[in-house]
Amino acid sequence: MSNSTKQAAADDPSPLLPAAAVSARRHRRSVTARTLAGTLGAYGVTAQATIVLSFMLALCGMDRAEAVVAATLASFAIFALVSMAVFHTGSASRAWIWLVTASVPLAFLQWVLSPL
Repeated sequence: MSNSTKQAAADDPSPLLPAAAVSARRHRRSVTARTLAGTLGAYGVTAQATIVLSFMLALCGMDRAEAVVAATLASFAIFALVSMAVFHTGSASRAWIWLVTASVPLAFLQWVLSPL
């Protein structure tokens, strides 16, 4: 192989395209997983936290309707905090693990505090 052929092979970016395409695909999947965690996962954790908070406020003596309104108002801040925490994590899998870890005790509290 001559020097000009070696130089042309070294300058050709086509061998790098598959690796770049794999990296881009991996990045898109990570962004999609984080977006789903930041929206749907944060919504689920926020809904559970809102229910638990309304039960706890009602148990503390607040009227049920006022407890629900207060918990619903707090849910806007809870959703923002959970969503920011999801996007602050190092990876999408850590975000999902964090969401599941947060939802399990909330589900237990929801079950225990349920008036039925």
